[in-house]
Amino acid sequence: MSEESGFDPDLVTGGYYVTPQRFAQLIGLTDRQAIVQRWIDQGAIPTRCIGDQLLVDLGALLLMTQPDQA
Repeated sequence: MSEESGFDPDLVTGGYYVTPQRFAQLIGLTDRQAIVQRWIDQGAIPTRCIGDQLLVDLGALLLMTQPDQA
């Protein structure tokens, strides 16, 4: 049996992305998604386009909030 790799629970090295809607849910702003969209538009939340989908980059966000870890 071969061991699968690719999943890394570390947000920084794992490359984890969520939709802006899911990000809003995670931070408790489900009913205020316009706020999250404004943050994205202002560049306050790091995003990445994968295909035609705009996603929030959780690893980059974590690095932004903990600059001493970079």
